[in-house]
Amino acid sequence: MCIRDRILGVMKWMYGFIGNYGVVIIILVFLIRLILHPVTKKSQVSMSKLSKLAPKAEEIRKRYASNKVEMNRQLMALYREHGASPIMGMLPMMLQMPIWIALYSAIYASIELRGAAFLPVWITDLSAPDALVRFATITVPLLGWRIDSLNLLPILMGLAFYLQQKLMPTQAAANPQVAQQQKMMMIMLPIFFPLLLYKAPSGLNLYIMASTFAGVIEQYIIRKHIQEKEQAEAQRLVPTTSKTGGKVKKKKPKPFYRI
Repeated sequence: MCIRDRILGVMKWMYGFIGNYGVVIIILVFLIRLILHPVTKKSQVSMSKLSKLAPKAEEIRKRYASNKVEMNRQLMALYREHGASPIMGMLPMMLQMPIWIALYSAIYASIELRGAAFLPVWITDLSAPDALVRFATITVPLLGWRIDSLNLLPILMGLAFYLQQKLMPTQAAANPQVAQQQKMMMIMLPIFFPLLLYKAPSGLNLYIMASTFAGVIEQYIIRKHIQEKEQAEAQRLVPTTSKTGGKVKKKKPKPFYRI
């Protein structure tokens, strides 16, 4: 059985108790987020470590600029030593992508979802765009898209992606070019997905929007937990001084008696 059929089966089963496919999609968001929470937490911890390793990573890039193989080897050794991984940052979204595709297919394949409403006056058909306000068809310059409604869900989705990017631990890049690329990513992602999915079924956009907002809350809690853990660890360390050569040393336990 494919992912689409499994998701559709779960949705139909929950609909038998709830009677509203919009609410079913929200519950599905919660369940998927709960399942992926360990991966999301590990991703946030890894990205937090990467942001702190950025100066060392930049130093390695400068030192081995003429030897790409050795540079990559040194970078991987640095990340492995501190338990960080550049791939972990995108892993939660990569795991969600098959679910998005399966849900998109399920909405089109399911007869039950055609004309199924979530709210009385908005999102009245989960298999069609949410169309908060309808107007005369206009053509978007350069893109050639024909739009005849204001779809609110993609806009809310863009806002959610923006907040998610703001909460994402960023690497303090010493290279201005890398810093500029980070800024571009923060701008492009909240624009790209809403444009791509502007005319997608509201059921899919409802899922992605709700999932992203849930991810924002989850990221905030995880980030706060990481900061509290780092502060607790810092309190157990001796402050750096000139006598210690600028290095942080752990406090040595005092003996119970003197000899």
